[in-house]
Amino acid sequence: MADKCAWVIAWGEGVDPAAQLIAGAARQYGLNVKGQHWPEKEKQAWLASAKEAADAQTAVILLVTTHTVYAQPENRRALALFRLRLQSLLNRQVDGVVLLQGPPPAEPSPELFGTAVLGDWMVVGPTDKWVARAVARAHAPSKLSLPLQLSVYAEERLGVWLELRPRTTEPVQGFIAGVSGTGADITFHAVGLSGRLPDKSVNEYELRGLKFETEGVEFNAWGLQNQITPEQSYFIRLEGEPDVVAFGALPGGEISELEFVRLA
Repeated sequence: MADKCAWVIAWGEGVDPAAQLIAGAARQYGLNVKGQHWPEKEKQAWLASAKEAADAQTAVILLVTTHTVYAQPENRRALALFRLRLQSLLNRQVDGVVLLQGPPPAEPSPELFGTAVLGDWMVVGPTDKWVARAVARAHAPSKLSLPLQLSVYAEERLGVWLELRPRTTEPVQGFIAGVSGTGADITFHAVGLSGRLPDKSVNEYELRGLKFETEGVEFNAWGLQNQITPEQSYFIRLEGEPDVVAFGALPGGEISELEFVRLA
């Protein structure tokens, strides 16, 4: 069991003693424990953090943080991007346990709509029994909850890309993706085989710079009418970091139905 790594993230004022206790408990259950203090002052801290966790062959994330830190949308967005990038590097799902410290807020923070990237992570309090379930998730991650497969690619020359792979055994006719959030936009798109950025893409009947609004949230969107086979994905290059991603098929150049994935 020692080959399974639990990656402990300590994030928030005064959480270090709890993080040390949690790391000790995980070791007692046979997990190999490594980890970090979250570098919250660094731009795109999720990028380097995901690389470190991937190098350790992380099997489960143990996030030790405060209610206040976890309630901030920008922090959840960073953790969602961290998870997506980590899973892309390891080519497998990585579950997490959020161990909240300190008093809860008087009122819960409002949440955006959409299926949350972190929605299947187990959230527990300081007195809850969590170790056995964390070990179980290290060996057998929970069932995927997102309506499509999302992967993140980041290269200095090419920028940050999001891969959207529909969960279907049938071809999808056309595709559209939109992003919301301060400064979030799409600057390029492509279609190619899943699992890697395409070297080239012949885009059919492109739609660029679309704007739409859903539930009071504005989206910037691009689309095309390529047929996307089950072995292929739609790729978008990101500017900024999105709070919510919208996506759907685009048969005949018309939006049929949109689904939403929430990062923040």
